[in-house]
Amino acid sequence: MAEKISHIKRMEISEESIQERNLDEITQSISENKEAVLKGIDLLETLNQSGTLDTLNAFVKHREDALENIVKEVNKPQYTAILENLPRLIMLIGELNVTGMEQFAGKLNHGVKEAAVSKVSEKTSYLDLIKALKDPEINRSITMLLQFLRGMGKE
Repeated sequence: MAEKISHIKRMEISEESIQERNLDEITQSISENKEAVLKGIDLLETLNQSGTLDTLNAFVKHREDALENIVKEVNKPQYTAILENLPRLIMLIGELNVTGMEQFAGKLNHGVKEAAVSKVSEKTSYLDLIKALKDPEINRSITMLLQFLRGMGKE
């Protein structure tokens, strides 16, 4: 019959061995994620140079006071309408045809540049308007505006 176990000797790992194993794990992880670590360091350097890192650090250290001040400021009556309309605005942005608006805004910007450069001091007569319709660019612009107004007026 076997003897009963009366004393269990636990395996003791030295503190130096634990530290060495931890350093090996960290070194291996840094090696595997070198690009991410370098980008993180670059981000921290940029935040530090701009002073944002100090601001974030102070905000985190005093977050209760900062959040209390933010809530007090947002709670003012002048911001009520903004907070009430914010969800609807976000939904509206989701419905916008951004590609079409980009094209339209580009054409609008080009038209504003052309108008700023031109120096017209004479009046335009009815006959001048009719003659201008023969210009393909003007005709295209007027057609686009008419289509816009037609679309805007549909129910």
